[in-house]
Amino acid sequence: MARKRKLFAPRESLIQQAVIDHWRALGVPGSLVAAIPNARAAGQAGLTKGLFDLVVMSPTLGDRTGWLELKADDGELSDDQNKIKLIMIARGLRFIVTPTPVRRTRPRGRCSSTSAPGAIRAR
Repeated sequence: MARKRKLFAPRESLIQQAVIDHWRALGVPGSLVAAIPNARAAGQAGLTKGLFDLVVMSPTLGDRTGWLELKADDGELSDDQNKIKLIMIARGLRFIVTPTPVRRTRPRGRCSSTSAPGAIRAR
């Protein structure tokens, strides 16, 4: 069952598109940020419930790959995502789980980019 979004909260798909657009405009040369088309992964060959939203390859990561899970509201992982997270930890993969990276900090619509409070980081 899909989780309810808070009123005026952006959909994860919009957050993901903003991250991809930002990378396309300002990304590290020789890097790649790619979406994992895994929404509603049920019964389709090769799709895995819980797989993180984005994969990151960058010269700054060396021969490692990074994974991003973008959360629109509370930043809570599903049970399937927690299973994937444990696999990543066991394999020493780099990942981050983050709520919306832009939050309202002042009235009148001003926004500021923040490091996500409570973001989970692993080696």
